[in-house]
Amino acid sequence: MAEREIIWVVVSTTSSRQADKIGLAVLKKHLCACYSIMPRQKAVYFWPPESNKVEISRGPLLVLETMPKMYNKIVDIVKEMHSEEIPFIGQWEMENVEKNFYKWLVSEVGSRK
Repeated sequence: MAEREIIWVVVSTTSSRQADKIGLAVLKKHLCACYSIMPRQKAVYFWPPESNKVEISRGPLLVLETMPKMYNKIVDIVKEMHSEEIPFIGQWEMENVEKNFYKWLVSEVGSRK
């Protein structure tokens, strides 16, 4: 494991309202230290799966800043709250995070349950 590692959990959402609702639920459980909602120009994919029908959506991305040990708990909450049958949920590993930010994040995640 890299020094001062955190992850960004990235979730596709259907709207800013949905992103905020999921983000706030995760934050209130102290599974992340903070979250951001990032606008998206568009996502293009085939839907339903294995069809030739092209679908375009513009829902924002929810980005949750957390520690690797919280990933599975966050996935469970997202699956429970998300309106889509198959939402994108993934993670980016952030290494060598600035030490004061990392210290703050660690103090927030998993605290005050």
